[in-house]
Amino acid sequence: MATKFDFYSDEFQLDPARKFKEMQEKCPFHHSEKFDWYSVFRYKDIAAIVRDTETYSARFGPGPDRAKPEDAPVLVSADPPLHSKQKKAITAAFNPQTIAAMEPDIRAFVSRRLDAMVEMEECDLMEEIANQLPMWVICRMLDIPFDRDYEKLLGWVDAIAGGVFSDHDEEMHQNRIDMMESVYNYFGPHIQAKIDQDKAGEDPGDDLLSLIAKARIEGEPVPFNHILSFALFLLVAGSGTTTTLIGDFFHRMMAHPDQWQKLLANPALLDPAIEEVLRIDSPVHGLFRTNNVPVQLGDLEVPVDSKICLMWGSANLDPEIFEDPLEFDITRDAKILRKHLSFGTGIHACIGGPLARLECKIVVEEFLKRFDGIERTGPMIPYPYPTLHGPYKLPVRLTARKEG
Repeated sequence: MATKFDFYSDEFQLDPARKFKEMQEKCPFHHSEKFDWYSVFRYKDIAAIVRDTETYSARFGPGPDRAKPEDAPVLVSADPPLHSKQKKAITAAFNPQTIAAMEPDIRAFVSRRLDAMVEMEECDLMEEIANQLPMWVICRMLDIPFDRDYEKLLGWVDAIAGGVFSDHDEEMHQNRIDMMESVYNYFGPHIQAKIDQDKAGEDPGDDLLSLIAKARIEGEPVPFNHILSFALFLLVAGSGTTTTLIGDFFHRMMAHPDQWQKLLANPALLDPAIEEVLRIDSPVHGLFRTNNVPVQLGDLEVPVDSKICLMWGSANLDPEIFEDPLEFDITRDAKILRKHLSFGTGIHACIGGPLARLECKIVVEEFLKRFDGIERTGPMIPYPYPTLHGPYKLPVRLTARKEG
């Protein structure tokens, strides 16, 4: 009897770890007849596919639906050599020096938010800090106003991210389509102004969109639609995954007070603690590749141009790589921990991974300066769509440090 796997089922979404374990053991390669895509669950198989960029392409997009030829490829949906050229154009915005230079401003923003939370006692951690910080960082990178547009941008992220895995949900899929027009109208004039400044010999600025507008690929400027696609990609991917990481961190620590006490006793464990949270709670279950030729996955014959989901979250729980993978342990060996695939691997590894880690680290560091305790006041509410995995709402009670 074939092992069943339904990505959209409550059984999987509410307890992915249990299902991942079952699939690794009984059905490491799976074909969904309902949605006609394939899933890969073991670490070694996923790593092999990622390395083989000639056989497995990113060109049809990271989601289950097939990107259209007119869609502008951007990093996660670009193959070599275009991918390396695009990455080179934006490297300056994500290099260690640039990220380090952002730290004081990030810390100042986090401090303002946490100072406000000291007065609240009870709050939704996602609403007060986990949603706001990543969006503030993205707004800064894209040179768009956070204070004025935060609520609008957050709504767009929900609609767009929710629509990635929405082909089975017509209402959500249509909502995404409707929202995209508003997003294009918002970013279009902003991007065009930077392109026009560059053409006129003026410097449009040092933000990320300006860097792309000034970049040249084989002597030619980056096309408008490619810059627009990148802005949209960064808005969704750059905010949603980091928001999830911050929420997952506190959710895990509240569920495992013994690990929280270890961190309090040894702050040097913060970096491995963040990696362990990423490992055990991958913000994204997986992303897709498309095979350029017919392939064999286990007993499955996979026709050319099939959608194949690489389950990062499952790879992170593979006992062949991680001992006792379902145990949350912030004292794991750092070298082993860094093997997790939550930010992907290979040429398509997330360029924003170091920035996401820094944001989470600063939140925790500043939190510990202000609070002695944190506890849930209600159940964690997960995302209402399967694109992201983690808290959507996280009601908590905070115990502020007593002065003196």
